[in-house]
Amino acid sequence: MKIRVSERHMAESEALNQYAVSKVEALSRYFDGIVSVDIVMSVEKARQIVEIVAHLIKRKIVKARAETDDMYASIDEAVDKLKQQLKKYKDQLREKRPARQAAAAARQQALEDVQPPSEDNIIRTKVYLRKPMTLEEARLQLESRDDRDFLLFVDAEKGGLHILHRREDGQYELLEPVY
Repeated sequence: MKIRVSERHMAESEALNQYAVSKVEALSRYFDGIVSVDIVMSVEKARQIVEIVAHLIKRKIVKARAETDDMYASIDEAVDKLKQQLKKYKDQLREKRPARQAAAAARQQALEDVQPPSEDNIIRTKVYLRKPMTLEEARLQLESRDDRDFLLFVDAEKGGLHILHRREDGQYELLEPVY
């Protein structure tokens, strides 16, 4: 998770930045699909304002804003608001998953009914590879897609084609071809 902290109309405080980062990093316990977080701390007269914007998988954006007399209290309040929104979003994803799996199974059954399996039939599918990605980025990408159990990607670190497979037990398996 990438975390960016910026201050407006206030002196830079390393202790305050570290406190905000540690609080935001703890949010990964509630939802592990957080890609990046932007924290903006600002001061307007006596008001201490914290705005947090979290970018999640599936291009979902969650925002929280808190305003108090103390910056630490504002950070705590904004993080608590964000935590509630993350829990709610995670529950929504859980509710949608069984319906998507049933729809995918129905599509697969319809395809099997239309085309009897034969060894002569080869179905060609074009795969467009995006930019090279790390293993963590590939895992997040696969988690965001409920209709697929594997992802073909170019590894940014090693430079070769790899396949990340989601097994039925929820574990991930990395297939590295050997040439």
